[in-house]
Amino acid sequence: MAARDDSVIRGSLIACLIFLVLSLALNFFLYRWGSVESLTATASKDRLTSAQSELQTLQSQATMMKAMLGVGGLTKAQFDQLTSSTGGDPDMETIERQFARDMSYFGPEVDPQNRNYPNLPEVLVNAIRSRNVQYGQARDEATKIRVQSASEVDLARKAQEQAEADKDRANKKLEEEMSKYAEDREKMKETGEKNKDTLLQTSQKLNALSKKLQTELANFQKREDKLLSTINTQLIELTKLRSDNFESTQGVITYVVRDGNVVNIDLGSSDALRPGVTFGVIDGDETRLQDAKVKATIQVTKILGEHRAEARVVARPEFRYPIISGDKIYSPFWAPGRRVKIALGWNIDLDGDERPDTEGVASMVRAAGAEVAAILQPDLSTDGEFDSSVRFLVLGEPPEADGEADAREVVALGRAKTMAKELGVTVIPAWKLQAYLRTIDDSLTTPLGSAVRGRDFAPDPSDAPGRLPNNLPSIFQQDDTGIQKTNEILAP
Repeated sequence: MAARDDSVIRGSLIACLIFLVLSLALNFFLYRWGSVESLTATASKDRLTSAQSELQTLQSQATMMKAMLGVGGLTKAQFDQLTSSTGGDPDMETIERQFARDMSYFGPEVDPQNRNYPNLPEVLVNAIRSRNVQYGQARDEATKIRVQSASEVDLARKAQEQAEADKDRANKKLEEEMSKYAEDREKMKETGEKNKDTLLQTSQKLNALSKKLQTELANFQKREDKLLSTINTQLIELTKLRSDNFESTQGVITYVVRDGNVVNIDLGSSDALRPGVTFGVIDGDETRLQDAKVKATIQVTKILGEHRAEARVVARPEFRYPIISGDKIYSPFWAPGRRVKIALGWNIDLDGDERPDTEGVASMVRAAGAEVAAILQPDLSTDGEFDSSVRFLVLGEPPEADGEADAREVVALGRAKTMAKELGVTVIPAWKLQAYLRTIDDSLTTPLGSAVRGRDFAPDPSDAPGRLPNNLPSIFQQDDTGIQKTNEILAP
């Protein structure tokens, strides 16, 4: 029983194995059949896709060929794509490139849809016609050019012949000039040698002259230094003369005649002395003119020689101070060889009446022998010439600056003093000028305005025989009784 069961089991196992093997075989055959069918379907699908792509390509090529033949048209983008087509068909690409080259015969004014082979012949014919017209015109132009060229060639040939003739003449002239140049060169060499010798001699003379000039220059330098020293000394002396203390004696009384009424002095024509000049007389022993007492006043009446003149006493001395030989004379308003120039300001008031006495002072200055060169106005304009030749500028006292007008007056005086300083002119106050005039003769300082004196306006004297000539200014004239001024001399 057990053995039978084992047989059954073995039979069942063998049957199962056989069924399993058959199943595996069947599955294998089914898998192989499915794989083959799948590959076949895939291949069929690929062939279908390739056929469709080829069909589209053929349709595109057909459309392009129709457009090339004038059926339909190409857009500008399609036309531009022809030259860069990469369809993969070499023949079609060749056709497209040939079409693009052929269509280039159309001008840029033709639209892309009108560019095709049917329209090309008409364009070519028109182009040929246009070229023929242009060719005809060019041929006519060429004919004209040939004619003109022939004419120009004839002219050029004639010009060449003329140029050759001119060349021959020029060559002949050149040969003559070369010959002349050679002769001139030889002469120049000879002249150069002579000039060289002359230059050498001139150079030697120049060196000698240079040494001589250096010597003379050294001498001139020494003289210049000496003259500069002299000029500096003269400048110092001039500065002294232009100082406020300008009084200095100019001469000496050499002889007294006619009871002391007439004297001789040591000044004359060589000193440019003239009649009418007034001097003050001081003692010969006086050393300080500023502190000296004036003994008398004299006025020149006659020039007797180079250093000799006669003068008349116009202000008698006191009896205790007679004029004697050796006394010194001086005048601030006289200088040898020239007239002393004085400028007056606009604000001179001598009598205190607040009215200008400029004209009266000018008369006094002229009577003393000086010259009134200019009168300054408040705006610094001048009546006359105000320059460095003026010796003194006389100004009145500045007012007290109580108002605007007085302030302007003070400013004007300051500007006038500055102008005088720039010109080297000494500024003196009016009271000092008055003192100088009174030093010479008190009669010269005639009071003005309400302070006028009757004795200052005496009648003119008669010209009786035996009297001295009375040719003095009226301000110096004496009355006919011969009364002399003895006690009116004031010290400076």
